[in-house]
Amino acid sequence: MRPRLVLAPALAAAVLLAVGLSTPALAAMTDSSGATYEPTARVVVPMVFPVAGPPAATSFTDTFLACRSGCARHHLGQDLMGPKMTPLVAAFDGVITSLKRESAPGGGNYLTLSADRGPAAGWTAVYIHVNNDTPGTDDGRGTAAWSFPAGIAEGARVVAGQLVAWRGDSGDAETTAPHLHFELRKGWGWNAVAYNAFPSLKAARHIITPTPSGPHPDGTLMRAADGGMYVLDTGTRRPITPTVVAANGLTESSALPMTAGEALGYPTGPAAVLRDGTVARDGGGGLWLVTGGQRAAVTPEQLAALGRPDPRTWPVTDADLAALPVSQTVPVDPYYPGALVRVDGAAEVDAVDSDGVLQSVDAVTMTSHGWTSQDVAVLPAASTPPVAEGPLPLRDGTLVQTPGHVVGVVSGGSFRRLWDSRMVSAYGYAGRPRLLVPTALVLDLPTASLTAR
Repeated sequence: MRPRLVLAPALAAAVLLAVGLSTPALAAMTDSSGATYEPTARVVVPMVFPVAGPPAATSFTDTFLACRSGCARHHLGQDLMGPKMTPLVAAFDGVITSLKRESAPGGGNYLTLSADRGPAAGWTAVYIHVNNDTPGTDDGRGTAAWSFPAGIAEGARVVAGQLVAWRGDSGDAETTAPHLHFELRKGWGWNAVAYNAFPSLKAARHIITPTPSGPHPDGTLMRAADGGMYVLDTGTRRPITPTVVAANGLTESSALPMTAGEALGYPTGPAAVLRDGTVARDGGGGLWLVTGGQRAAVTPEQLAALGRPDPRTWPVTDADLAALPVSQTVPVDPYYPGALVRVDGAAEVDAVDSDGVLQSVDAVTMTSHGWTSQDVAVLPAASTPPVAEGPLPLRDGTLVQTPGHVVGVVSGGSFRRLWDSRMVSAYGYAGRPRLLVPTALVLDLPTASLTAR
């Protein structure tokens, strides 16, 4: 018979908390400042160490509940001491629930990050004394550019390891050495109950540099650590094969690194399939036309009758084809879903959407979707097209740049700006191909944050 393990009540509560099991209510207390804290529980919250860099570059000792202001209040966090401008990173996946930039030197910069998913769900991390100085100085004038990176704002979603701020000495730390005051609170935002962060910090995983930021917008091609590729689509990550990447007008060189946070944060959806309008070629040389989410075997003569006597064809695998149901009906009308059409003698190109409606396609939009003139069917001048309904938008996930060097990503019909080279690098876009677009196109689009909100 196995011996029975008996835990002391306080230790039992701590073990249960660490693994996320329900426990009897602990005796939270409130100090003179109104802050609520749990004085005894030893909890280990799974997280990334909130300061990037080698462990030796940050020092700390357990100062939870140490006296402050002549013991009028308690110290509810841990002071992570080290140089100014050291990157501070998200301890876990979550949402920025509050952020404050000082309006005048002395007010202090801080943020709170609350986890709504993953193993740290239900916890809030507090970052205080975020930098307010111009690098290399103690001038108190660096808040605008050197406190929080672009895209970090209240409501922004971040992934574990993402750059969220820089270490400094703002607020009441101006007379001390630079440090991050870090707290862990059980609950959402500032009203949550403070727990001792020391055990979690000791167990946290250290990273040397911030991981690529995220989450990325719909349409982005991502590459996981194992080399597999995914397309982000309405909150899911859809596996995509190299052959489908090419046939769908994407390029492997545009794939961004997928962080562990994004890999865990997005459920895996069904595999991405060949898009409508594709002419695929199987291993035996057979031709297939993809339309309406199905594939139909076609002959060169049938394609010629649809205005495509010399179509661009894509070699695909049997597995790529098997992901699509077989249709026994080959379109006879050239205006089938996925078709690109141009009336003979005219320059305008139109795309046929899934409902059979035409959308005009300009040269920039053609490029964003990976189409060329070989993909366009030329129809007789006597053709009677369906009614057109506005232009086709740029492809989701397209990285664009204007002649004035404004850079951003288009997704969901909105322009999501990358404000500077630091943000370009942080999100993994450095060295990725950009599509040059007219400034007017960007100005006509609504704007949105790059991070999901």
